[in-house]
Amino acid sequence: MTIRVVVCDDHGIVRSGIRRILDETPDIRLEAAAPTGALMLQAVADYRPEVAVLDIRLSDGSGLDLLGPIAEISPLTRVVMLSMYDARGYVEKAKARGARGYVTKDCLDQDLIAALRAVMQDKGFVSFRPEGTDVRAPRSESALNALSSRELEVLRLIASGLTNSEVAEELGVSPRTVESHRAGLQRKLLLRTRAELARAARDAGLMD
Repeated sequence: MTIRVVVCDDHGIVRSGIRRILDETPDIRLEAAAPTGALMLQAVADYRPEVAVLDIRLSDGSGLDLLGPIAEISPLTRVVMLSMYDARGYVEKAKARGARGYVTKDCLDQDLIAALRAVMQDKGFVSFRPEGTDVRAPRSESALNALSSRELEVLRLIASGLTNSEVAEELGVSPRTVESHRAGLQRKLLLRTRAELARAARDAGLMD
């Protein structure tokens, strides 16, 4: 059986790299490589692929927001998310919205191929993420990957300019709980100010 795949990533070099990997794999055929979410949805409608490989950060929005539309257009298409970050919050959100797998961009070529084959075998949620911490990665990035889904959400809301009270109202918790989360974020990320937290959130793509 040939696995038909469409890919969406707004970086041409990434699309070219994935095309090379898939073209070298006999049982996988790349049908389309889209640079935007809108073109991805059109490709899904045109080809009804077995698997869609979808970047979380896109120039026209978040790939996570495309999971619902893809399921409506082509219910049998399995989605594998692609990301620069292996933060647990991202993985949990992707899984909750219906993704069948999650692969980070620093995984090996064979990991991507293995993920595509695994989701076709219905082995449950498939996650290919590098083992251990890359010593070349900034400490703040490694700490970001260890944040919980709630901590990532608090970080995103703080970065959007909300006060502690406004964040508390948004999440349905007390301002004291938000203050505790904020202090924990500053400690874990080795950051001191709200401006630094906001910069970390933007760099991580939480503001998409």
